[in-house]
Amino acid sequence: MIQATLTSGSLIENYIYLRLDDVSTVDVTGDIRPLISIKSQQSQKVLNFMPSGVTISTADRYNKLTYKIGADAPLGGLIILGNTDYPLGFYDVTIYQNNNNANLDPANAVKVLYVGLMNLISSTATTDYSEYTTNDSDTESVYITI
Repeated sequence: MIQATLTSGSLIENYIYLRLDDVSTVDVTGDIRPLISIKSQQSQKVLNFMPSGVTISTADRYNKLTYKIGADAPLGGLIILGNTDYPLGFYDVTIYQNNNNANLDPANAVKVLYVGLMNLISSTATTDYSEYTTNDSDTESVYITI
């Protein structure tokens, strides 16, 4: 499982450590970065982005994919999470071997390299539980606890 951390009010760097060279048909390098697709299990919204960097110095053990949460530039590895579309919680993650550094469409990717889960947590806020109400008209709301 991939762990992602959100910090309120600042741009925070996150990392994904995976051994992708075993399943890729080319070396996973910074020349053509992989495409990462995350889908919120709560809102069902999908966000596609590429990591800002790929560390290959340890490729015999793992590849380190770097991205930042807090800004909106998915081609550069900057994404916004922690809102109503992309709340805290679990995400389905698919990482694709990409065909170029301008592609954010999984349909144009070469192949799937990894399928798994991501858990997005907040490093600054604790969960604040409130009493349940019987307001059944509010069933589609997503509550952010940051």
